[in-house]
Amino acid sequence: MRAALLALAAALIALAGARPASAHGMRSAYVEITQTAPERARIAIRGNLPVLGVELTAGPPCAVATAADTGTELRCPGALPGAALTVTGLGPIASEAVILLTFLDGTTATAVATAGSPAWRIPDAADPGMLTVAGRYVRLGVEHIATGADHLLFLLALVLCLRTLRAVMLAETAFTLSHTLSFSASSLGWIRVSSTAAEACIAVSLVLVALDVGRPDPGAPPAWKTAGLAFAFGLVHGLGFAGGLAEIGLPATAVPAALAGFAGGVEIGQVTFLAIAVTALALVQRVPRLERIAVGLGGRAIGGVGCFWLLARLGALR
Repeated sequence: MRAALLALAAALIALAGARPASAHGMRSAYVEITQTAPERARIAIRGNLPVLGVELTAGPPCAVATAADTGTELRCPGALPGAALTVTGLGPIASEAVILLTFLDGTTATAVATAGSPAWRIPDAADPGMLTVAGRYVRLGVEHIATGADHLLFLLALVLCLRTLRAVMLAETAFTLSHTLSFSASSLGWIRVSSTAAEACIAVSLVLVALDVGRPDPGAPPAWKTAGLAFAFGLVHGLGFAGGLAEIGLPATAVPAALAGFAGGVEIGQVTFLAIAVTALALVQRVPRLERIAVGLGGRAIGGVGCFWLLARLGALR
């Protein structure tokens, strides 16, 4: 069965088309602000989900106005930098809004507004510092891993399979190295992979690791073999991270800082989740019978979810 699944994963990768990877997108609305004059900018709000009710407002002296000839515009006396903007209408459907501002000279600025933090102030057109960009993308990386259910389930499957901190961290290191390579290559446009095929392969990774959960000997298979499997499927999970980064966009003049920050944020999120999972498992291991039940049920649940996602995502390949 494992050989068949591995063959299926290879076949799915072979189906990769010319579309960029965009798996695992957050439930985002997109607020595009395009400067058309020193004191004006055109506003467009869109999304892959209903964005009715999501609006952009501006604090005085700026204002958002709609006219039949110009559409919706941001108008600020003198210049746009310094304008205080707020995205309203965020909630259970559109949980965040990705703001992309394009200045007259072609430089860009990005931000993510959430229901808890809906305000943003337009910066100067001058490029932000590398540390500022990196810090912003660290937060975005943490948010992405925290909202990626399939990534988290894969990490949980590794914990249930290996059950020791040393073995888990070995697999996590291999996973991190590989997904960093693939998401960086995809984000830079060096590779282009069908997002649907990537999502199906991620579902395969859940099933494969779940098959090893609950074996009598925690060392079977050896930790290094599971680490190798984590490395192989980390390449596919990296395409999912690239999808989240593609939604946010990369600043044209600080790409290395943004990639490093996003990768760092993903790593922080992973390590935090693994620390919680390993600690919880250590507590359960104090009662051997409870451990067997928890590990067995956890492995079956992860495998079942992986199978469901695999069938659903294979259907989308048609």
